[in-house]
Amino acid sequence: MTEQKSQPKINIKLSIMQREYTVACQEDESAGLIEAAAYLDKHMRLISANSRVLGMDRCAVMAGLNISYSFLKLQKLADNNQHVGARLEKLHDQVEKVITNIQQDMEHVA
Repeated sequence: MTEQKSQPKINIKLSIMQREYTVACQEDESAGLIEAAAYLDKHMRLISANSRVLGMDRCAVMAGLNISYSFLKLQKLADNNQHVGARLEKLHDQVEKVITNIQQDMEHVA
């Protein structure tokens, strides 16, 4: 087994609520992290605008809670869809077997 060398880490600067954060990541992860920071910034700004008394920490926790809730809801939906897909595949196989049996029975009658 060959050993894979990991990519060197790079530093990217992210801006969330007018604060700069430097994050080390793989180069191929940088676009996703920039997108995630923009998403978090947007949600924190919405919370801050709707509740002007919230401090930065509380705003971050509320945004994280909202995002986590949405993520878990989507994850459950995806899990359910996967279960439905597996069930549909089983039903498809059963229908195929019935069709094959009917075709074989008809060949024996003819």
